[in-house]
Amino acid sequence: MKACNGRKLEMARLLRQRTQKDVVRDIGISQSSLSKAEHGLLSLSDDVLEKLCRYYDVPLDFLLEDDGYALGYLYYRRKVTIPNKIVDSFVAKAYIFLNIIDTLMSSVELPDYVLGSYCTGEDLSPKEIAQKVRLKLALYHGPVPNLTTLLENNGIIVVKFDFGTDKIDGVSAITKGNRRVMFINNQMPNDRIRFSMAHELGHIVMHVANTPVPGEVAEREADEFASEFLLPEDDIKPMLSNLDLSTLAQLKRRWRVSMHALVRRAKDLDVMTYQQYRNMQMYFSKKGYTKYEPISLPWEHATMLTETLRLYREELGYSDQDLMSIMHLNRADFAQWFLSDTKRVDLRIM
Repeated sequence: MKACNGRKLEMARLLRQRTQKDVVRDIGISQSSLSKAEHGLLSLSDDVLEKLCRYYDVPLDFLLEDDGYALGYLYYRRKVTIPNKIVDSFVAKAYIFLNIIDTLMSSVELPDYVLGSYCTGEDLSPKEIAQKVRLKLALYHGPVPNLTTLLENNGIIVVKFDFGTDKIDGVSAITKGNRRVMFINNQMPNDRIRFSMAHELGHIVMHVANTPVPGEVAEREADEFASEFLLPEDDIKPMLSNLDLSTLAQLKRRWRVSMHALVRRAKDLDVMTYQQYRNMQMYFSKKGYTKYEPISLPWEHATMLTETLRLYREELGYSDQDLMSIMHLNRADFAQWFLSDTKRVDLRIM
């Protein structure tokens, strides 16, 4: 009888969007046994473990892995219409990724994280923290250049992938190896991605390494941070008067943020009245700009994870099967999460 990791057993179930009742019905295990096994109070027979591996489509090593991972707090904003099982599945995937990142990065020398950690309070607002971070990054005035590269060069691992839902934009976390990670939904339009990245940066410098704060407070602080970080008040405020579509288009190209973000910034800085803001929002909605605005912004590629996998393959001599083994992933998940479309086809025919 092999001792499985109860937390990983639960994680596999959540990843596949299954309830305990689903497993009881489909596998034939009692709910009492499954619940106790997930809490580490009961060992399962080898036969049951093999059935669960087939049912969840995970390798046995995944359930047996004793990763010693203490689940930390994940910061993310979810829309109220998203079902809990989708959220739970995504959170499970994020934790699996965090463990994989620590495994992979153990053989890679990363840039040091030097942006610090700040607690908001009476003496330090999110806006002031954003100003401090800009100074550390030598962003004294004007727009932020390639934000993805800037973050990766300063010790933040950026992971862009399809979240499987458009109702979560990004997630921030810290691994057990003390690595800062932000997950970004690559299904968002480019003009929304940079604000989401700045928002997650706010979580990284203000929240992930500190005592958790209520979700609504953390989200509000991260938004305030992102607004000042991407659109510093002293620089942008004089440019936001008498906004029209032509001016918004010019500002969007220069500052690399959405027209929505610019209009919201104008309102928050009292350059635009609330009624003007509402009128602009209704105009955007009428034109279909709610999801996709005109003027595409350049795509920013995250390269740290890709380069790490290349190093394992080309310099350390790892095959894809070797990588699957150290990640404790099956072929389908490995292909979906880490391979290009062409490589997925190659892996399927192996």
